[in-house]
Amino acid sequence: MSTINKWANRPKRWSISRRNLMNKCPRAWILKYGFGRRQGGFNQHLRNISDWSSTWRLMQRSLRGVIIERLTAFSNDKVWIERDLAAKIRHRIIGAIERQKSVIDVIETRIGGTSTLRNKIKRKEIDRLVEIACYRFHAVMKSKPIVDILQGRITEWYTFSRLEVTGLDKFNLHISPDLVWISGSTCHLLRFTVQGVSNPGDDKRLENMAMVMWATVQKGLPEYAERYIVENLFWNRGRWNRWSERCSQRNLSDAIQMIRKDMDAMIDLHNRLGPSCDLSQIPLANNKRTCRTCGHRDTCPGGEDLVRARLEQSALEMAKASNLRN
Repeated sequence: MSTINKWANRPKRWSISRRNLMNKCPRAWILKYGFGRRQGGFNQHLRNISDWSSTWRLMQRSLRGVIIERLTAFSNDKVWIERDLAAKIRHRIIGAIERQKSVIDVIETRIGGTSTLRNKIKRKEIDRLVEIACYRFHAVMKSKPIVDILQGRITEWYTFSRLEVTGLDKFNLHISPDLVWISGSTCHLLRFTVQGVSNPGDDKRLENMAMVMWATVQKGLPEYAERYIVENLFWNRGRWNRWSERCSQRNLSDAIQMIRKDMDAMIDLHNRLGPSCDLSQIPLANNKRTCRTCGHRDTCPGGEDLVRARLEQSALEMAKASNLRN
């Protein structure tokens, strides 16, 4: 059975991060999700390389993890030692860097040389990242709704894992919120976005509204879309911002329609690969900034010069179309 057929016969997965990657670079999306997900071997190496992140991104992940850890400690009545904050963040960042070293070793074995990802990370850089994360952490602890939770003004609240799965047709959706709280007859669903934009477009709004689909099938939460307020707590322009909007049945229906269109686009990408898994048929990134933080930039045509690579790909597509006509 081919890799494509293996994928076609198992449940498809949708998440905000997966959707964002597909929109930024279809080729990177295919390299991460388009091959058989066996443990070990070349396919696992592809996935590990795709998961490579810059130190800035590792700082953002560490910050989000410590925020959730703080809320979990409060929920379980565990003592939170504030002076350990910097050490907690540093440990997370350094641990993530160490785990990525084996990925770079695999890349260098493939290319037979030194990877552009192998940058010596100075202690001053780590210190600066920890300082930034600590500043943002202290700021978010003063931001609503977290400050209201810690000071007891919000009493009915829960944290959830983004790994939770919600079914839609044959799809498995990762659409759970990070934080849920009840206020009167209204249920709030919130996600932390460590770096965000102040005015989300329609697609981002619908991504957030998809959380309501998860909520309506949970025991003890409202059944109707109109009883939910969907929120995002995000860092932008030096401070935490809070975006919120009440959901409606139309919002929820539009979100479901968007997910189905996304899954159709994912299936189309797999079909473009063909039985030979021809990556030349998969579009490259739309912006060279995407390539700077991509683990595949050593081996991808766009990693060195995205503009030239896109032109070459267009020429190949035109030549292939001409041969088919002849």
